[in-house]
Amino acid sequence: MVVSLYIEDAVKKVGKEVTLRGWVYRKRESGGIIFVIIRDRTGIMQIAVKKDSVNANSWKDAQETTIESSIIVKGVVKQDQRAPTGFELQASSFKNVHVAEPFPITEYQSTEFLLDKRHLWLRSQRMTNIMKARSLIFRYARKFLDSKGFYEITPPLITMAGGETGADLFEVKYFDKKAYLTESSQLYAEAMVPVLEKVYSFAPSYRAEKSRTTKHLAEYWHLEPEMAYYNNDKSMKLQERLVSYIANKLAENDDILKTPWRRCR
Repeated sequence: MVVSLYIEDAVKKVGKEVTLRGWVYRKRESGGIIFVIIRDRTGIMQIAVKKDSVNANSWKDAQETTIESSIIVKGVVKQDQRAPTGFELQASSFKNVHVAEPFPITEYQSTEFLLDKRHLWLRSQRMTNIMKARSLIFRYARKFLDSKGFYEITPPLITMAGGETGADLFEVKYFDKKAYLTESSQLYAEAMVPVLEKVYSFAPSYRAEKSRTTKHLAEYWHLEPEMAYYNNDKSMKLQERLVSYIANKLAENDDILKTPWRRCR
């Protein structure tokens, strides 16, 4: 079995032969060279496929590959400032695992179209970084509260009653009973306060409130801490420190702020 590297590890192997697996992000052809930008979860790298440096099958696959095709490539890593990230893989073999259908998203598209093609738009550099940031925000929120002695609890999402907000609830049929999608885990968290003193839930909430704006969310992720012996001032300080901690940790994260994607749109 051939061991492949992530792109972020491959750039540390200048002058050595590596194997990469990923998806085609961009492609262009110039004479006897096909330039393919490969992407994986860690970034992008330019691949140079020269007709006289690969066998006939590799050249055929490179010609037939399309944006978002799944590929496996092998070659030597070189530094090249002309490449989008300063590194290039000079291919010795190129294989299509699966050739994608024509990619429907071009540079300028309406919001409605991008929402209709959401599963494909998620692969863009903008959405990739947003998803990474979102994952890190979740991680840091939990890390902060855990470090302050909180316990995470997992209340049910199907409930028999709402919280104190008075929000309209989504009614669901629960076998032969009437139930609702939760609009807050507050009541469950409050029941756990005399048990564990400091708890939080991090789960979806659903609210069927009427809204006149397009910004209203009927479903969203809800971070709800509940603490014993906290007054308003102490609670506010905890919230401020939570937001500050998340913002600072996110700003320090190289995967988001120092990503090479910006150089290849």
